[in-house]
This record gives sequence, structure tokens and C-alpha cells, in this order.
Amino acid sequence: MIGRALLIWSSAIVIAVNVPTIIGLPKKQEPTAAMQAHVTDASAPVERSYVVKANAEGHFEGRFRLNGKPIAAIVDTGATFVTLNETAARNLGYGGNELRFRYDVTTANGKVKAARITLKSVEIGTVQVRNVDALVIRDKSLKATLIGMSFMKKLGSYRADNDELKLIN
Repeated sequence: MIGRALLIWSSAIVIAVNVPTIIGLPKKQEPTAAMQAHVTDASAPVERSYVVKANAEGHFEGRFRLNGKPIAAIVDTGATFVTLNETAARNLGYGGNELRFRYDVTTANGKVKAARITLKSVEIGTVQVRNVDALVIRDKSLKATLIGMSFMKKLGSYRADNDELKLIN
């Protein structure tokens, strides 16, 4: 019984393989170079980059989005943290108990008190970094928002070349 089943299955396979040739169907063509598809690794991370141009004073200034809200800021690699003034922080929704000015920090203008917060996101162009530590300083001590190293260190890389700063993540 098993022998007969094997014989029938073997015959069926031989017939299935040879029928296309017997009835004259064209053979399968090997793909030519022009026919071959370009395959890329879909799991490979996409490099996102943005170029910040220097302003007239030579500072790299751009329109960032902090927690999704647009704000003009200057990239300052000498600043340990992203730093914003109290008004900007309140416009982003930080206030009340979140702004405890209990940290002593030294700025270019001297020693001041600062509050520490965590920004959900800092973005410019297609470059985005999440959970960025930041400091909030009273308005009289800080006029412009600074994008410091707490953002820059989370990037894949960055480089300055002449009047351009390329941010890559």
C-alpha cells in the first residue's frame, strides 16, 4: 500500500515538472540586470539632518519647536542645557510648581537662580530629540532661548562648516 502511494506521488511529481515542456510553455527567464529590483533594508534608520545658517553676528540661529511650539533660538555649545526664559517656559505650559528656581547656575551674565524642566521634544526641520533637560531663567537674565548641549549630545552627530551647522540624528 505504501509502495503504491509512493509510486503514484513520484509519477505525479515527474509529470508536473515536465508538462510545461511537453505542451510548449516558454521556460522561465532569468532576470536581466535591467529587470532586477533594487533592494534596501527597510529596518535601516533614515538619517535626518538639518542645516542651521549663521546670522550676521556669526551665531547659529534658527526656528526650533519646543514641545511642538515654534520659538527662535540660538545654538550655544557653551551652554550645558537648553535654556529658556520664564516667559517662554510659561508659553510652553510650564508654571506653578514646575518652576522652582532653586539651582544656582553661572551664565555669561553671572550667577542666577534656575528651574530645571524636561522638554518633551526639541525639533528643527526633520531633526527631533525627545526628553531634553532644560533650565528656565528669569526674564531679566536671559533674552534669547539657547539650544545647549543637553540637545546636541542626543544627536547622532553635528558639525560646523563655515557658516553652516549640520545637525544629524
